[in-house]
Amino acid sequence: MDRAAPPPSQPDTSPFSDAERLRLLFTHMTEAFLSLDSRGRVLELNARAAALLGVEPERLRGQEPWVAVPALVGRTLHERLSTALEQRQPVRFLASLPPRTWLEVSVVPVRDELWVLATDITQREDAQALVQETEKRFRLLGERFQVALDSAQMAVWETNLTTGQVFRSEGHDRLYGYPEPLQAWTHEMFLASLHPEDRPEVEAQVAAIFSTDVKAYTSTYRTRWPDGTWHWLTSRARVLRDGEGRPLVVRGAMLDITTLKETELALQEAVLVRDDFLSLASHELKTPLAGLLLQLQLLRRLEAADPTLPLGSPKVGSRMEAIERALRRLGLLVDNLLDVGRIRHGKLDFVFASGDLSALVSELVERTEEEARLAGVVLTSRIEPSLLGRFDRLRLEQVMMNLLSNALRHGAGCPVMVLLERSATGARLVVRDEGPGIPEADRERVFARFEQVASSARAGGLGLGLFIVRQIVEGHGGRVHVEPGPEGKGAAFVVQLPL
Repeated sequence: MDRAAPPPSQPDTSPFSDAERLRLLFTHMTEAFLSLDSRGRVLELNARAAALLGVEPERLRGQEPWVAVPALVGRTLHERLSTALEQRQPVRFLASLPPRTWLEVSVVPVRDELWVLATDITQREDAQALVQETEKRFRLLGERFQVALDSAQMAVWETNLTTGQVFRSEGHDRLYGYPEPLQAWTHEMFLASLHPEDRPEVEAQVAAIFSTDVKAYTSTYRTRWPDGTWHWLTSRARVLRDGEGRPLVVRGAMLDITTLKETELALQEAVLVRDDFLSLASHELKTPLAGLLLQLQLLRRLEAADPTLPLGSPKVGSRMEAIERALRRLGLLVDNLLDVGRIRHGKLDFVFASGDLSALVSELVERTEEEARLAGVVLTSRIEPSLLGRFDRLRLEQVMMNLLSNALRHGAGCPVMVLLERSATGARLVVRDEGPGIPEADRERVFARFEQVASSARAGGLGLGLFIVRQIVEGHGGRVHVEPGPEGKGAAFVVQLPL
């Protein structure tokens, strides 16, 4: 009986042995692998581990990694592997290799060995560090941008025309008078805050966004704050459109220009005051100059009519007195103009000396009597004698002459009274007229510079005399004010001076 033939042998379909397969895995894996014995010496490693440590595999086998690579001593990898050898517990940690390589390390005890698997995560760490640095830079940039906006009283905003949502920077709501940011801000709230005179123009600009292809526009308007005050804002906006030209977003920046507008209005007012003042000053200065010219012409006629007429004759004397009055008036106007410039620069000077205030006031009243007579004004005085003190004679003469000139000009031909008496703090000087008086609302304003230019209550003059009076009186440590005359008639200028 024939034996059955043995079955043919199965061919070996696996080209690699287990050892070869493991070797290939070690060779081609992207992670670094180390196996350490109980004393930390390298038993096995792959090429990736040798490359990361920067030494040949033969130098590592049988040695502790930190002995073969001294730069590892004291670093996290050295410390954590030493701890894992002692505790024989799995652990996972981050470590770095010089000069700048980051590893994610997993350590697992396997029998008497310690298997170490390390993944190079340098790119990931660099990317994360870059992201953090970028975020930090953007945060700092945003903070600086916000500081710049706040310092300039500016804000930025963006309105999505599709959703109606409004984005705004931190300081936006403060420009509309809200100390703390509101929960939301809408286009309707913006329109409601506008001044009625400015709203039509703003609404027309908004409507033009949809009806025209406008790409940018500028608005300047007033907005009402919750406290009722009005503030000026200017806003520059840009319109972003889709491919078909439909508006999608309006983005802009706005600036508080309230101070600028107030300055602009003040400058415009100053220009008007300046023009009025120059016109009035020209007129006021021409008046005494015309008088001087007239008196000189009369003197020439007298000389032509009678060449032998002496200077001491009454006719010549009256002309000379008129010339002297005109010169005094012209000198007072010039002094006031010069003193305004000195006051503006803080250089109004005083020369104090002992003197008799009563004698000074009496002399000035006497000197003004003829001018009062020619103006049809009865000038009287009641002066307490021997009021002695320290004062600047020329400056107080300027005060007295300005007050008398003011009374003669505005007294409407009514009597003028000068009173000087002792008071508890020194001396009290009053120059009172019986003219139309000064309304209570204007009694402080008349002491302002150029105020007479703007006031019609007591028209005439440069509007400087009373301003100069107050500056000189306060320079003496005194006070000046205006009050109604007796029975409410006229105006009484009261000067309190220490002696």
